[in-house]
Formats: sequence, structure tokens, C-alpha cells
Amino acid sequence: MSDQQFESSHHRKQDISEEKEKWRDDEQNIVGKYTEKQQNEKKTKKWPNSRENIIKGSIEDEQDEEEESEDQWYDKENIVEGSIEDEQDEEEESEDQWYVEEGMADEYAEDKQDEEEESEDQWYVEEGIADEYAEDEQDEEKIEKRRYDTNKIADEYAEDEQDEEEIEKRRYDTNKIADEYAEDEQDEEKTEKRRYDTKKIDKEYLEELQDEEQQVEAKEQSGQVSGIGFINQLRNQYKEFVAAASERSGQASRFGFMRQLPSQYKELAAAVCFLSILPFPRNAQSFFGSEEAEPQPQLVIGSAYFPLIGLLIAFIACLLPLAIGPSLHLPPFVLAALLTVALVCLTGGLHLDGLMDTCDGLFSGDRRERKLEIMHDSHVGAFGVLGGVCILLLKFAIFASLDPLRLALALLIALPIARWAMVLAIYLFPSARLTGLGVAARQTVTRPRLLIAAITSLLIALVAGHLIGFAVWMGGTLVPIIIGTWITYTLGGLTGDVYGALAETTEVVCFLMLAAMH
Repeated sequence: MSDQQFESSHHRKQDISEEKEKWRDDEQNIVGKYTEKQQNEKKTKKWPNSRENIIKGSIEDEQDEEEESEDQWYDKENIVEGSIEDEQDEEEESEDQWYVEEGMADEYAEDKQDEEEESEDQWYVEEGIADEYAEDEQDEEKIEKRRYDTNKIADEYAEDEQDEEEIEKRRYDTNKIADEYAEDEQDEEKTEKRRYDTKKIDKEYLEELQDEEQQVEAKEQSGQVSGIGFINQLRNQYKEFVAAASERSGQASRFGFMRQLPSQYKELAAAVCFLSILPFPRNAQSFFGSEEAEPQPQLVIGSAYFPLIGLLIAFIACLLPLAIGPSLHLPPFVLAALLTVALVCLTGGLHLDGLMDTCDGLFSGDRRERKLEIMHDSHVGAFGVLGGVCILLLKFAIFASLDPLRLALALLIALPIARWAMVLAIYLFPSARLTGLGVAARQTVTRPRLLIAAITSLLIALVAGHLIGFAVWMGGTLVPIIIGTWITYTLGGLTGDVYGALAETTEVVCFLMLAAMH
């Protein structure tokens, strides 16, 4: 039973009690009027007889009125009795309703108790869930702590492994140094032995000279050899020595140049195969007979011919803007895209690969060893892809902005200068690793080869571009010096990948200078 139902039943009871009071007031008014009439009748009986006839009719009228009023009173009595009975019925109904409401109130109280019990049970359940949740949180904290401890142990294990690798590397370096020291000691022993043998030979030679002098003195004393005969003997020995020397110089001037041709051809073939994918026979016997040249145990890359190989690649690339493009009526953008792809294909992507590896190493690692390790990895990272895309986009934009003739001149100037930049970087800066292609290449670049490469690239730039070509040559020469200094400060030296990156960067700088000057 709700509170609203209880209030409505209470208001009904108040309305019934008010109606009862009203009916009681009406009864009292009727009874009062009736008593007043009886008193008036008693007064009329005392009046004289003379008036009886006068008021007789009025009395009869009054009696009729009284009868009517009595009838009305009886009707009102019946109405009052009926209302009282109705009130009693309503009271009984209200009592029944009150009992019903009381029952509903009891049920409501029981429902409330049940709800309270359920809420208490639910509270206990929630308390249990909260306890379980707290236990789960504690378990998760323990698990997280264990994970942290596990990660810490893994980091310590990785650090220990790195330390072991460094120790192993140091051991390897120590063993290598010990081996080199042993080799140096052996070389010193051999040198000392040779010195000892030389001294022994000199001593024997001096003894022989002393014996000969003693013999000559003995002959002079005996008179067998005169002073004129001794002078003639010395003159004959000098003539024989001059004749032998002249014969040897003639043979050298006749056959020295021919002997140098096979070795120079090998260097040219090595340069072509190293910087491009062009097919080139590397066997010098097919051109210079079966005479074998002197053995060359070190690597041969032909650094003196690098600018000539750049010129050869430029001649092949010039076919696109000067012959193929006009004959096929190719648009400038299509021609620029084909030329960019052709340069990558002619070089085998060697320089572009070096550029991407260099970008990955310089901009990814923190320590010098990590940078070199990333550069040595064959996979390409995000920085490498960005560097390669930027270089190719710059080349494409410059090629598309130049007309075919100026584009051909730009190729003839920029490609030889880029190869000259590689030779200059190999000669000037140390190698970042103890082994590898960079170390072997640096051993082959001598001062004569450097001068030949510089003069060749400068002559090509002057012939193709005159003063503009000289300015571009100066700019291309500064690029490897500036970038090589920065990379040497970062890595401690240069690698083979850096040489390729310098070639690509110098090409783009030369193309930009030519586009700006035009």
C-alpha cells in the first residue's frame, strides 16, 4: 500500500465526518422549530372563546401546515435515518477499506523488509566483489612488478651480452695486434738477416778488393804492370759499363710504354665495371698478346679513370634528350622521368643504395658503432627511403625544367664532376672501418691518380661549359670536402656507402647550379 492511497483514505474519512456533523445540525434545527410550534399552541388555548371563531380557520390552517410540516419532518427523519444508514454503510466500507489498507500497509512493510534484506544481501555481495576486485588489483600489481623485474633482467642480460661482445671484440683486436706485432717482428728479423747478409757480402767484397790491390802492388813492385797499362785497363772497364747502360736505356724506352698498357687497360676495365653495368672485357690478353703483367694483389678500381666513366655514362644518357625524345615527341615530364630511371639503371643503383644506407645510419643510430651497424645492414629504413625519394624528385624536377640541349650539357658536366668527387673523398678522408671496400679502395688512390682524375674532370667541364663549367667544378669539389668533414666528425671516417652518397649529392648540386645559372 502506497502513501498516496493512505492519504486518499484519510481524506475520505474526514469528508464523511463533516457530512455527519451537517446532518446533526439539521436535526437540531428541525427539533427546535417543532418545540416552538407546541409552545404557540399552548398559548392559543388560553385565548378567549371570542377569538376562537376568528382564529379557528387560521388554527385549522396552521394544523394543516403542522401536519404538512410533520409529514416533512417524518420525511426528513426518514432521510436522516437513510443518511445515517448510508453513513454506517460507508463507515463499514471505510473500515473494510481501512482493514484492506492496513493489510496493504503490512504487505508494503513486508515488501520493504524484503527490499532491505535484498539490499543488505546485495551490499554483502558488493562488499565481496570489492574485496575480490582489490585482490585482483593486488595480483595485477604483483604481475606488473614481475614483468618489470623480467624486463629489467632482460635489459641487464642484453647489456651483459653487449659487454661480452665488446670484450670479445677487444680480444679479437688484441689478438690481431699481437699477430701484426709478430709479423712485424718476423719482418724485422728478416730485415736484420738481410742486413747481416749485406754486411757479410760487403766485407767479402772489401776483402777481394784488398786482395786485388795487394796483387796490383805486388805487380807494380815486380815491374810486370806499368802505370800506362793500369790506366788503359780502367778506361776499358768504363767503356764496357757505358755500353751496357746505353743498351738497357734503349730497351726501356722501346718496350716500357707497351708494358704499361695492360695494367692501364685493367684499371680502365675495373672502373667501368665498378661504376656502371656496361659490358666491358677485363682480360687484357685479348688486346695485348699473351704477355702477363706484374701481379697486383691489392684491389684495382681505376680511380684515375672515374671522370671518363662519368663522361661515358653521360654520352649514353644524352641519347634520350637529343635523339629518342625528339623522334618520339615525348613530353618534358615523360623525358625527365625516363632520364632519371636511365641514370639509375646505368649505374646499377650503386650510388643510390649507398645514399639510402648513409641516410639510415646517420639519422637513425645514437652511437658510432650503432650507426655503422645500420649502414652495414642490407635492409632500408624510413630515412633511407626519404633520402632516395628526395634525390630522385630533385633530379626529375631539374630535368623537366631544362630544354634538351642544356640538359645534355648538364649531363656532360655534372656526371664527370660527381665521379671526381668520389676520388677526392677517398683520398682525403680516412676509412671508418678496419676492413671493407672503403679501406681497399683508399689504398689504390695515389697522388698521381688523384691528379689525373682532377685534370680530366676539369678539362671536361671547361670544354662543355667554359666559365660556367669551371664554376660548377669548383662547387662540385667543395661538396665532398664539406660533407666528408661532417661525416668524418660523426663516424670517424668514410665508408663505401658514403662514397656513393657523395656522388649522388654532388650530381644534384651541379644540376642545381647549372639550372640556376641558366
